[in-house]
Amino acid sequence: MAMIVGGIALGCVGSAKADPVQGLMNPAVFQDNIVGVKTAPVTLVVYSSPTCSHCIDFHENDLPKLQETYVAPGKLKIAYRPFVRNSADSVIFMLANTRGQDRFDETVSTFMSKFDEIAAAANPEEVLREIAGSLGIDRAGFDRAVADQAYLDKLNAATTEASQKFGVAGTPSFFVNGERVEVKRSFDEVSDAIAAAQAD
Repeated sequence: MAMIVGGIALGCVGSAKADPVQGLMNPAVFQDNIVGVKTAPVTLVVYSSPTCSHCIDFHENDLPKLQETYVAPGKLKIAYRPFVRNSADSVIFMLANTRGQDRFDETVSTFMSKFDEIAAAANPEEVLREIAGSLGIDRAGFDRAVADQAYLDKLNAATTEASQKFGVAGTPSFFVNGERVEVKRSFDEVSDAIAAAQAD
């Protein structure tokens, strides 16, 4: 099977502009799958790619702290949005989709945790198949998932929407209550923006 090439090839970097973003909270392609209490007063939108090392760093080191400090007490809800940078991203998102929305984030997280194996592999597709197998997706299921052209078209459309409409220039990109968070030094700036939004 030839690996699917989809989306826009962009660097693994943060966004540069720090202005309110019109329409961000009403994306046209995908409805947000919210983590946390839907009535939480602060919303964090995260555009993420499963093969982005900075996204993985945030996911493994900073996200658990945000979940404990803000999500668990009902102060914050998080909307994760897919952003395709390369063919492996497309495949991972397509495999996550085939497992259903209730296991979408869990599936992407599993592939993120195996990023070093994927990146170092002489044959990344076989590693992706092995990881998929550990999640209960057999070879036939894998082939069906990555043959879903309609879903691939949506992934590409969502990436284009993020890039052209919302100014997302790479991953991870963060927005707190519709305003872009410019990460210059560390992901602590995301937590600072969340704290400031709660104080408003």
